Amino acid sequence: MNTEITDKNAAKPAGWIYFDGDCRFCTAHRQRWGKIFERRGFVWVPLQTPGTAERLGITEAQLQAEMWLQLADGRKFSGINAWSVPMRRVWWLWPLGVVLAVPGFNAVGRALYRWLAKHRHCIGGACAVPGRAQAHSSSQRGTK
Repeated sequence: MNTEITDKNAAKPAGWIYFDGDCRFCTAHRQRWGKIFERRGFVWVPLQTPGTAERLGITEAQLQAEMWLQLADGRKFSGINAWSVPMRRVWWLWPLGVVLAVPGFNAVGRALYRWLAKHRHCIGGACAVPGRAQAHSSSQRGTK
C-alpha cells in the first residue's frame, strides 16, 4: 500500500486566463477579479507572452481580438465565454456564469464583449490604437 502523499494535483492549475497586459482597462479588471479566480486555480497570463498564440492554436489576430481561457484539459474559450466559465466556479458568481451561457443572453453578451474588446484601448480617454487616437482626439475637440 502506498501511503505517500504527493502535491502533484494541488499544483496543477485549473486553467490560464489570457488578458491584454497593455490595456489599462484589462489590467484593472485583472487586479479587481484576479485573486477570486486565482483561489480557484486559474493563472493570469498577458496575451503578449511569447508563444501564446501557438499554445492556443490560434492566429495572432485572433489572440489580440479578445481575452482567452484555456482549461487544464485543453478546452479553449474566448470573449464573454472566457468570463462565464470561471464564474461558474465561484459560488456567488455562478448564477451570472450560467446566465451568460444561455443562448440568447450569450449572444447579447458576446456582442457587448466584442464592442468593449474592440474599444478597450480607448476607454478612459487614452487611445493607443493607431487611427483611433486621432479620431478620439478629433471627437473630443468637437465637443468642447
